[in-house]
Amino acid sequence: MESLSIIHSEWSNGWGGQEIRILSECLGMARRGHRVALVGCPTGKLRQAAAAEGLTFHPLEMRGPWDLAAIVKMRALLKSQGVDVLHTHSSVDGWVGGMAARWAGVANLRTRHLSAKVPNHPFNFVYRLPQAVVTTGESIRNHLVNDYGLAPERVASIPTGIDVERYAPRRADAGLAQELGLRPGVPVVGIVAILRSWKRHDLFLAMARELLGQGREAQFLIVGGGPKEEEVRGLVQSLGLGERVVMTGMRPDVERLLPLIEVGVLASDKNEGVPQAVLQQMAVRRPMVAARAGDVGQVVINEQTGLLVEPGSASALAAGVARVLDDPELAARLGRGGRRLVLEHYSMEAMLTATEELYGRVLAGRTR
Repeated sequence: MESLSIIHSEWSNGWGGQEIRILSECLGMARRGHRVALVGCPTGKLRQAAAAEGLTFHPLEMRGPWDLAAIVKMRALLKSQGVDVLHTHSSVDGWVGGMAARWAGVANLRTRHLSAKVPNHPFNFVYRLPQAVVTTGESIRNHLVNDYGLAPERVASIPTGIDVERYAPRRADAGLAQELGLRPGVPVVGIVAILRSWKRHDLFLAMARELLGQGREAQFLIVGGGPKEEEVRGLVQSLGLGERVVMTGMRPDVERLLPLIEVGVLASDKNEGVPQAVLQQMAVRRPMVAARAGDVGQVVINEQTGLLVEPGSASALAAGVARVLDDPELAARLGRGGRRLVLEHYSMEAMLTATEELYGRVLAGRTR
């Protein structure tokens, strides 16, 4: 594909799976020879991460979806940089960027990262502004087509791709385990997720208490930071789990932590597309026990790549984890199945190729 000038926009100032995907996609496209930059929140964590990777970031304050000054500045940026594609990612930049791109005559795509429903009323036309919409899973794609009314050819499901070399199976690092305070010889049950309400760390901890109440020897690892971090730390103490739970906070070396985990857990009850953390754990051959939320079932295929349980139930999570801990052959089979699925369908290169092809179709359609 010929080199394109691509700008990604992001209004959010936080850091999580969405921002990690944006940064990974930008770096991947740059490696493929495209000219890539970002625009968005001047004080956001994505700006810091982009700068650390040597990517150009254009700071732009966006005070709301109808911020006329931001729309004018965005249009000027698109024109001055000779941009081929503007790729938006959040609500406010979706509006600002969508209108600016229309005004500038620039191709526009929007990624919908969550599986939450999009209200379908005449004033919510933000997903009708771009020429194409990317979703991270099939259920939200189907919703945008069947309920929101987008033409099927305008919506593509492109799950987040995983660096299969970075997240490759490896031996657990005994030194790292000791550094974290994990006890040798005791199984580790882990959750890797931003500490947000819908990730349901409260269920994970209730599950931990139930497993320990059954007399099981286990310890629990919570990897990630976020707005609910202090609340989760308080819950650990109030449930009397302080000696059994290790919280790492945000870590840049998640690939080193994952081999320490015998069973990975996803407790979310809503808003999930295809979570990167799940794919990362599957890539390192960790068996997953996950609640059936959003598009999780697209990758955690029950009895093949993991165990799916009903959402909102600590007891269901506990039963699934207990089953995997008690059956090493099942754990190994699920781990192999997960790694195989990621290699075949969810690699970083698969995501980049699908995105390039979508850019090509959008640009060809505009030319016609």
